[in-house]
Amino acid sequence: MTTTNPNLNQLFTSDTFADMIKNKLIKTVENYQVSNPQKEIYMMAWGDTTYPIPSKVVEALVDAATKLGHQSTYTGYGEFDGNIKLREAICHNYYKPRGINLKPEEIFVSDGAQSGTFGIQELFGLDNVIALQDPIYPPYLEANLLAGRNNIIYLECNDKNNFVPDIPQSKVDVIYLCFPNNPTGGVATKEQLKAFVDYARSYKSVIIFDAVYSAFITDPNIPKSIYEIEGATECAIEVGSFSKTAGFSGLRLGWSVVPVDLTIKRTVAGELTEMFRISQSIRFWGASNLAQQGGIAVLSEECQQECQEIVNYYLENARILKEGLEAFGLTCFGGTNNPYIWVKGAEGMSSWDVFNQLLFKAGIVGVPGSLFGSSGEGFLRLSTLGRREDMEKASCILMGFAAR
Repeated sequence: MTTTNPNLNQLFTSDTFADMIKNKLIKTVENYQVSNPQKEIYMMAWGDTTYPIPSKVVEALVDAATKLGHQSTYTGYGEFDGNIKLREAICHNYYKPRGINLKPEEIFVSDGAQSGTFGIQELFGLDNVIALQDPIYPPYLEANLLAGRNNIIYLECNDKNNFVPDIPQSKVDVIYLCFPNNPTGGVATKEQLKAFVDYARSYKSVIIFDAVYSAFITDPNIPKSIYEIEGATECAIEVGSFSKTAGFSGLRLGWSVVPVDLTIKRTVAGELTEMFRISQSIRFWGASNLAQQGGIAVLSEECQQECQEIVNYYLENARILKEGLEAFGLTCFGGTNNPYIWVKGAEGMSSWDVFNQLLFKAGIVGVPGSLFGSSGEGFLRLSTLGRREDMEKASCILMGFAAR
C-alpha cells in the first residue's frame, strides 16, 4: 500500500512559513482592506525587488534570447554545474577582488539561493546535529525537517548580542549562518566569524554561510564573505545570489561554493566538491541559459556601477523608512548594511501586536518576527526592497503621528 512521506506529512499538517504567510498574514491584510477600502497599503513583507534590471543585463538577455531563435546560434542543455564563463566570472570578478582565490570547479550555479541551500543539506547524514540561528529564515529549518533530521539546536540572536549568536556550547555538525542577516538585519564582525571558523575546524563541523545580502555591507570592517576568514575554505560552504543586487528575483540565479579544501570525517580534499557535483547532476539540469548570460553581464566591470546604484537605492529606502519608524517611537535594528529593518515593539507587545499596530495606523505590512522563531517574538520584519515612493509615503504618515 502506498504511503506518504512522513517528513513531508509532518510539514503538511503543521504551519510552514509559506502557509502562515498565506493563511494568516495575507487574510488579515485582505480583511483590513475590505473594512478600510480608502486606506493605502504599503507592502513591506516580502524580500522581493522592485528596481529595474541594469541596462547592460537587459542587452545581454535580449542578445541571448535572439540567438535562441536561430539554428546556427541555438543552444539547449548547458553544464549542470553552470556556464563555465559565469563560474569564472564569479571567481575572478566577485571573489578575487575580496582577496579570495577560488576555482571554477568549486562554484555550482543554481536557480537561486534557496535551491542552492536546499541542495547542500543533501551532503550530510540524517543523524547530524544541526545548529540554526534563532530567529532564522524558515526554509533552512524546513529543508532539514523534510529530509528527516530532528536533532536541531538553536543559537539565540537578540538585541543584547546584536543578533550575532555565541558559538555552540556543545558539539554540532552543521551550522547555518546568515550575514547580513535575514530577518534581523544584523552583521557579524571578522572576530565573530573567526570564532565560528575556529570552532568548525576544531570539531570538523561545516558552516553553511548565506551571503545573499553581502553587497549591502558598507562598513569596510565587516566581511562580505566567510572566506575572508583564514581557514574558512576548510570548513565552510557559501551561498550567493543575483536576486537583490541585480533584480534577478524573477530570473532566478544564484550559486554555491563547495571548496576543494573542505573536508569532514572520513573524507579527503575534493571529495565533498565531487559529491555535490554528483548530487546536483541528479536533481538539477542547470539554470536557465538566459539567466546565466545575464549573470555574466552583471559581473562585468561596466555593470558593477549600475548594480551599486541598485544597492544604494534600497539602502536609501531603509534610511527613509527607519527615520519615520523611529520618529513614531519604535526601536529599530538593521537598515544599515542590510535592506531589512527589524522593529521591536513596546514592552509586552507580541509580534502580531506590532504587525497590527503598523497595519492599522499606517497601512504598513511586515512579517511578524515570531514566524522566524521564538526569539523573534515581539519583533516585526520590514523589507525596504520596495518602491521609493512607498517608503516616503509610509515614513511621512508615521512622522505625522509623531507630530501630533
